[in-house]
Amino acid sequence: MTSSSDGNHPLGSKKDQAYMKEYIEAHPDNRMAWYLLGKQYERNGEQGKAKYCFKQAGDIYHAFENVPRPSEQIEELLAQTQMQQTVSSSPRKVRNRVGAAILVFLLLGSIAGEVNAPSRLHPAITDEGIEAAGDDTSSSRAGNHHLVGTPALSTQIGILVPEHDNAAFGQALRHTEHFASGTGHVHYLLNIRVQQNWWMWEPPLRPDNRLTSDSDGRRIVITPLQGKQCKCEAERSQAQSFVQQWMPRSVERLVAKSALTAALHTKDQPPKQLAALAGKYPNNIVSGITPQIASAYEEVSASFIARMKNAKQAAPKKAKQQALNQIWSDEVDPFREPLRILVDKKRHRLAVVSGNIMVRNYKVGLGGKRTPLGTFRISEKVVDPNGSSTGDFGSRGMTLSDTLYAIHGTNEPESIGRDKSLGCVRMGKEDVEELFDMVPMGTEVVIGSDILPDELLVPDKEGRYRLKLSPNQDNPNKKYRWL
Repeated sequence: MTSSSDGNHPLGSKKDQAYMKEYIEAHPDNRMAWYLLGKQYERNGEQGKAKYCFKQAGDIYHAFENVPRPSEQIEELLAQTQMQQTVSSSPRKVRNRVGAAILVFLLLGSIAGEVNAPSRLHPAITDEGIEAAGDDTSSSRAGNHHLVGTPALSTQIGILVPEHDNAAFGQALRHTEHFASGTGHVHYLLNIRVQQNWWMWEPPLRPDNRLTSDSDGRRIVITPLQGKQCKCEAERSQAQSFVQQWMPRSVERLVAKSALTAALHTKDQPPKQLAALAGKYPNNIVSGITPQIASAYEEVSASFIARMKNAKQAAPKKAKQQALNQIWSDEVDPFREPLRILVDKKRHRLAVVSGNIMVRNYKVGLGGKRTPLGTFRISEKVVDPNGSSTGDFGSRGMTLSDTLYAIHGTNEPESIGRDKSLGCVRMGKEDVEELFDMVPMGTEVVIGSDILPDELLVPDKEGRYRLKLSPNQDNPNKKYRWL
């Protein structure tokens, strides 16, 4: 094993070791950092200190030590990154190099015990690349992906990374294989808070890292955007601007895809235009449209139809499902499943979710044992049921599977959070109107118990999802008798 006195060892500097200790003081929960510091102590013959660090590293240590000849493989991979063999006296470069080394290990799948570089790219993080990412004057040196204006939103991708999950972080970094030479794509790793295994979609998500390919498209440049080490105000500002645009657009695409999915419950092919789904009652699958949602819908609808044509040899039902699965597997979008509604009888909560991402979590009123458990679908959407926005059912109602159960408003706001209905789900005015706009007819509704966190997830007034309603979504010819 190469000792620390060997200047050729990529992590052999005492300055690197000193910084690693400083890094751990600021990030005591980073098990990868503990592992790397332990390896440095091990190389220096300080076995007691190394053993203590490995203990703090926990499963990270075991993942590395259980693969064949890990030290040799790791050193070989570090050599492939072409990191400088001597350490600059600049503290900034020292910090960047060691921080980059941590990301290299994660990038190579270390959490899962894999130590294999991606086949398409050599994931290198060089001093020059990191330095260039934080310095306007260095952009020509590092290629044309640094501070050459703000990239178009279509060339920027957000990747959700749950907080404190090193395995997910490593997996997200390995997605950088998809960088193509000269495309100028930028990936942001966005920290998302976790509550009882739910990823909480609450703006603004925090951009922790910015990833770009270098000028020849063979290496990845990673710029950490948080912490004292960051000298990257311009990149951080660009990242925050990206998040502000990307989050609402992602929800708009989620609504568009969910509308398309809902339409396919009754149609072999979806209409090409969203307006066909925003008709008057009872054809109001969606309650309204915006230019952004209409554009997103047209895109996914065209993609679905094209995929169906490419699957001519498959049975129609199978071809439709395959095309739909491909629409939802698009890596550009963070949401990979249609919108669903979950109702928790124990906590009096109603959540809007996509997969394990929670978009909303409202407080609701229920009917105790009279509220049924089970799976339903929204079979009807009506504005001002029984001709009034202030009557027993408030301004919006959504029937569940053609039964007398519904999700609706109420003129008894004090009943929210209590069991006062005869079985229906009661919501506050702002909440039910937002839900009405967000979920299409055909949305699945699951009523269970102890399935949601107690924490509410409701935006402020400015952050509400609201649409301009299409006309004539009332139904004056029917007297509603929901429970």
